[in-house]
Amino acid sequence: MLQGLEWERLNDYGTLLKEMEPVPDWVAKWYELYSTPFLPTSEEAKARVEQLLPKIVGHLPRKGSSVLDLCCGAGAYLFAIERAGYKVTGLDIQEPLVREARREAGKRKSRATIVKGDARALKFADGSFDAIVFLGAPTPHFSLEDFDLLAGQAFRVLKPKGRMIAEIGDSIALFLSGTYQRVLYEPSGEKDAISIHTRYDGDGGTFDRLYVDLETNKRFKGSFHVWAPYIADYVMKKAGFVLDTSESVGFRSSTRLMTYRKP
Repeated sequence: MLQGLEWERLNDYGTLLKEMEPVPDWVAKWYELYSTPFLPTSEEAKARVEQLLPKIVGHLPRKGSSVLDLCCGAGAYLFAIERAGYKVTGLDIQEPLVREARREAGKRKSRATIVKGDARALKFADGSFDAIVFLGAPTPHFSLEDFDLLAGQAFRVLKPKGRMIAEIGDSIALFLSGTYQRVLYEPSGEKDAISIHTRYDGDGGTFDRLYVDLETNKRFKGSFHVWAPYIADYVMKKAGFVLDTSESVGFRSSTRLMTYRKP
C-alpha cells in the first residue's frame, strides 16, 4: 500500500508533471484515424457497451454513487454508466475526444462532468470517488511507469472500500494465439487504412506498426506497449488494490475485465 514519501509524491502535481513523459504525437493521429469506432453513436461502440455494461454495473456500488471514467474518450461508456443511475465524471488527455464527449453530453442533456486531464497526475482530491472505471483496454498506450502512476493516482482518489474496474488487454495472448496480423486492413467508418508490423523491441516492451490512410496516403508510426493481465495485476496490487474478479471479455479474446477494491 502507498505510504510515506511515495504518497506525498502522488499528491505533488508539479513533481508528477516533471517525471512524466509527454504523450507521443502519433496517439492523436491514431485516434483521428480510428475516431468512428470510439464515438458513442457508432454501432461498434454501442455493441461493446451493450455487452460489457451489465458486467460493469454488477461490480459498481449502489446507484447514485460517484464514478470516474479514466481515459473516457468520447464517452461511450461514460454516458451508458450515467444512464444506469450513476454520477459520472469523465477524464481524457486527448482534446478532440474531450470536445466530442462534451458535444455529445449537450445533445443528451447529460449531467456528466467531462475534463481534459492526465490519468497519471489527477487533480482530484483524495477520496473523491466511490468507483473508477478504466475501459476500452487502453493499456497499450501506457508504459509500465505510466501505469504505475495511474494506479497510484486511482488508489488515492478512491474512497475507502471503493471499486476500480479495469479492462486490460493481453498482448501476449494475442501473439501466442496466432491472431496478431503483421499486415492488417482496417476500415474505420468512412476511412480505409492499413497497418503493418515493423518492429518488436524486447528491451522496451513495445511493438511498432506503420499506419497508412488509404484515402489521403498520410502515414505515421505508432509504438504500443506489450501488456498482460498478470503485469497489470502486479502494478495494481503494488498500489494497494485487492483483486476481486478477473474474467475474459467476449468481444476480444485477448482482453480481461478485472475488478479491484481499495481496502
